[in-house]
Amino acid sequence: MIKNFFCLLLLTISLPVLSGTKRIIEAGAWRFEMKATYATIPFVIQFKYHGKRLSGTLRNGKENIRLEGIVVKKDTILIPLQHYESALELQVLNKETIKGEYVRYNKNPEVRMPLDGKKGSERYNGNYEKPLAKFDGDWAVTLKDEDGKESQGVVVFEQKGNRLNGTILSTTGDYRYFEGYVSGELFEAASFDGVYNYVFKGRVEKNKIEASILASWMTNVVGKRDPKAHLPDPYKQTQLDKMSFTFPDINGKKVSLSDPQFKDKPVVVTFYGTWCPNCIDETNYLSPWYEKNKGRGVEIIALAFERSLTQADARMQLTKTVKRMKIPFTVLLAGSTPEDKPMDKIPGLKNFISFPTTVFLNKKHEVVKVHAGFTGPSTGKFYEEWQKEFNHDVDELLK
Repeated sequence: MIKNFFCLLLLTISLPVLSGTKRIIEAGAWRFEMKATYATIPFVIQFKYHGKRLSGTLRNGKENIRLEGIVVKKDTILIPLQHYESALELQVLNKETIKGEYVRYNKNPEVRMPLDGKKGSERYNGNYEKPLAKFDGDWAVTLKDEDGKESQGVVVFEQKGNRLNGTILSTTGDYRYFEGYVSGELFEAASFDGVYNYVFKGRVEKNKIEASILASWMTNVVGKRDPKAHLPDPYKQTQLDKMSFTFPDINGKKVSLSDPQFKDKPVVVTFYGTWCPNCIDETNYLSPWYEKNKGRGVEIIALAFERSLTQADARMQLTKTVKRMKIPFTVLLAGSTPEDKPMDKIPGLKNFISFPTTVFLNKKHEVVKVHAGFTGPSTGKFYEEWQKEFNHDVDELLK
């Protein structure tokens, strides 16, 4: 349907939305189901017209995601998914039915998953049994992937009657927002934000949970209720004795820590990727924080490790994201493809496990702390704790 997605993205940057002369679909809520290997993942988009222009809002649990740059041509619709290298390619069959694919363009070959859409406003809608267990609260769990690798995690549930919201924390970041239902002892919830697309389903019985995270992969989850559930210390996961680098910014200018703009200033360095939802959540916090605090003499550098097919694609993707998000601090292209690894690009970096990972450098640019992972806004009190720790760490650097 779309042969050159990146050329189309450039076009939608210069012309925010292109659309045909007629309204191809009805405005309002449409419910979609995407078929992955292990799950059918439901999500809802609310469409709206502004004259001839079509826009959308992706409803993902407690967040609403604006969908911009929607392109309509004859009976087809292309919906870029935020700033990611992914989109929905849709064909309108009639007034009540849409078929299409979810596509990730930064894979070779492209990843395509079929989906169907019909008018509907509820992600889940059924006759559910009365809940037989209390789901609210924190759960200490073990995550086990398909290779048998285990890691510690925390499940956070918020339950109101049969409705369920929450998230999953892991040592590499949180799974962002999920939304679903409780029926008896069973539950099912889903997330769809363009990258973190999955179903989380299982059973809670006698304060124990057995469940699975299902997408094109499967992770088993077992554990028990624990109000003191927590992750391993994020400051003890990744090691770095000293830091030095030289990478280009989006304009191609080489930048390093020895440049005058960083002299005698503490620097927060974050390992970042435009493909990484947790990195985007962190940036949404850091951007206004930097505008408020840069006058105190602190700098932020984001080292972007992209997962594009080529260096040119990576530069285009990073430039688009920096401009769209209006990131005010320094962003450097440290890696372009999945083959570019942080531990290969940063001498002395050990046990790198997560994007984002944040390095705190003092005024002499000595490494003070390394924080692996991120607990974002979906995690509630854990996000508030991260903010307090981050501000405390920076305050200490400024002394």
